[in-house]
Amino acid sequence: MWWRYVFIRPLFAIAGNSSKYDLKVTGVENVPHYGPFIVVSNHQSSLDIVAISLALKPALTHSHMWPWAKTDIEKGREGPMGWALWKVFGVIPIDREKKDHSEAIMLSLKYLRRRELVFVFPEGTRSRPKELKPFQFGVANLARAAPAPILPVATYKRDDGGIQVNIGKLFTLPPKKRMLEKLGDLEEKAEGRFIQQVETLRQWADTVPKDKKGMKLIAKMVRIVTDFVSRQDIGFDLFFRLAEEEDNEYIRDKVLELLPSDWKIVEPEGRPKPLSIIKKD
Repeated sequence: MWWRYVFIRPLFAIAGNSSKYDLKVTGVENVPHYGPFIVVSNHQSSLDIVAISLALKPALTHSHMWPWAKTDIEKGREGPMGWALWKVFGVIPIDREKKDHSEAIMLSLKYLRRRELVFVFPEGTRSRPKELKPFQFGVANLARAAPAPILPVATYKRDDGGIQVNIGKLFTLPPKKRMLEKLGDLEEKAEGRFIQQVETLRQWADTVPKDKKGMKLIAKMVRIVTDFVSRQDIGFDLFFRLAEEEDNEYIRDKVLELLPSDWKIVEPEGRPKPLSIIKKD
């Protein structure tokens, strides 16, 4: 049990139920009571992580959740609340100056195999009201590396000034044709055979019931992946860059579905391409 969450949750709940924040949540029935799974959400304010933690009570009374967080928070550059949450609950550090998130992905796999949760704001930073920025490719690469389901969440400030959290249904990334073609080229290598096995595990995990027994089985699937990678039977550069461009958009669309209809996707000029081994024709 995440005892630190159980201890501090009443304080968060008091704030969330106050007239100032008036937290409302939909889709709680979609939250599994046990990990492992990956949580993705849009990012509006510093209160997002608190509101979402309250909304995920069914899981967080049994499992720890590890947010991806930029190292600026530890240095106090994002305010005292962010620094305190970093120190009390722990995070998976992200250095935004580095484009390679392989260390964060490996650490995420470690926690997922322990039946815990990994939380990511794929936008990488806060967005303006009613806007959804392009998702960074770290979460898509994590989703390709881990045979664990993804829980989409959306949070925003309602017109009445209260905070809204909407929780969607678990999903996994679908197999992609170009990936299978690329893996065909690697079939004779250990990397290719293993990546094909990971794809099989992911499809299998999609059919497993998301109850305590089923999630325990999914954790064992993640353990197979981490054991293989830790033995260095496969290069990090290959395994942690499996996401396709469409994977990122697929995850983003799952979050967009949970936001009001007047929200829009913002596509900045000069958008960077994903670090991936999969190339478009």
